[in-house]
This record gives sequence, C-alpha cells and structure tokens, in this order.
Amino acid sequence: MARPREFDTDAVLDAAMRTFWQRGYDGASLSDLTAATDVGRQSLYLAFGDKQHLYLAALDRYREHFFAPLVAALEQGADVRVTLREALLPILDGSCTDRPAGCMLVAAAADRAEEDPQVRVRVAVAFAGLEEALLEAAQRARIAGLVAHTVDLTGWAALTVATVQGLSVMAAAGTPRATLVRALDTALAVLHP
Repeated sequence: MARPREFDTDAVLDAAMRTFWQRGYDGASLSDLTAATDVGRQSLYLAFGDKQHLYLAALDRYREHFFAPLVAALEQGADVRVTLREALLPILDGSCTDRPAGCMLVAAAADRAEEDPQVRVRVAVAFAGLEEALLEAAQRARIAGLVAHTVDLTGWAALTVATVQGLSVMAAAGTPRATLVRALDTALAVLHP
C-alpha cells in the first residue's frame, strides 16, 4: 500500500511556481525545485510526474493566483478604468516585492510556447480570459455611461492585454514608475466618454 503524501500540495506548487518564475523552465534545476519545495525528487515525481508536468502545474497556479483575481475584480467593478488601475498600480509601484518581477506567463510565452504546445495553450487561455473580462467590463461601463461609444471595445480589450503584459515587462526591467503610470493612464483614457 502506498504511503499517504506527507506534504502540502498547495505549498509545494507555490514554491515551484516561484522557482520557475524566478529562474524560468531551463534555469530551474531539479535540485533548485527540491530545495525550494523541501520535497525529495522521488516524491515530486510521484506527485506531479516529470519537471514538465510540475512546470505546467506551476503555470496553472500562477494563473489562479494572479490572473483569476484580476478577472474577478473586473467582473465586479463598475468602472473598468478604476478597477484596472487599482489592480495594476501595486505592480507598477514596485510594492509587490514579495514576488518575482515580471509576468510568469509572458516569460513562458517567450521561453517555452514555441516548442511546447501545452504551454502555448495555457498562455493563450490566460490572455484570452483576461481579454474577455476586459471587454465585458468595458461593455458594462459603456451601458452605465462611463465609456465612450466611439471606442472599439474589442480592439481596446486586445490592446489592453498587450499593454498590461508590456507594463509588467517594463516594470521588471526597472522602467521609472512615472513612465509606467503614464502609459497605463493613456491606455485607460481612451475609454473616457
């Protein structure tokens, strides 16, 4: 009979996510992962399969932690401009020092999506979900009179996903806060009625 798992799967996934986020797929060795998770190689393999499957689980965890809350905020907020700005300012301010810089999904897209269809699908699904949430939030705001009727909301939502990811990359590269905030405010000003 197999022994029961002796570790917290959520904690292990969080630690693996941070390791992959900081080092990337290729930069995160199995030794790095076992040290970060405090779980032996054999136990990691039994729980998650190989490194690839652990990476995919870590990407799912990232989406759950960082994309799902933004989508939920957009679904509940009355004014898409205010909701999005409030959600993104902590990232642009650098006040999120408890996590690695940049977006793990952007890094995954750059590093792994071309060679790994499972990574490509996860990145595409995350970005499409954010785009859909932005579009729906903008449509609700338009009905409430908070968004101009002249704006192509479908195009704006796609552009805003690209802007959000670009701002994340720029913040990770050390771009001054004022530049990042000005770019964000410009993207949001397009909606002004």
